[in-house]
Amino acid sequence: MLQIENKDRFGKVIADSLSKVEQTVTDAKTKTRWIRAIAKAVVEIEENVFMTWQEADKSLLIWSQKSNNIYTSNGVCQCRAFEQGSPCFHRAAARLIRLYLETEDATVQAEEIPYLKPTVQVKAERIAGIRIN
Repeated sequence: MLQIENKDRFGKVIADSLSKVEQTVTDAKTKTRWIRAIAKAVVEIEENVFMTWQEADKSLLIWSQKSNNIYTSNGVCQCRAFEQGSPCFHRAAARLIRLYLETEDATVQAEEIPYLKPTVQVKAERIAGIRIN
């Protein structure tokens, strides 16, 4: 089961994904399908306990209750929607999880680099009319 520990970060990934669809997909029907796929993916990520991220090949294993099949998704999928050339929630979910984990890794790396850590706020002082921090 996937655990989304940082809901704020995951929310940003969702918002960024929806924004990207809005900005890049020109066909209204395809745009609507991608938005629905992302929305369903979010629900599945939060509720489906039979979902596992495979780090080795950056893919998501998803058991679909509707079809009773297990799908592996990482840009491609075995579901009927993908075979018909339509957006599917399996691919949307895999992308959301990959982006979430990538942003999490980037944050951890930044926290490990001393000069990227937040500095302590120091009250500014004025000496001879010059402001010194």
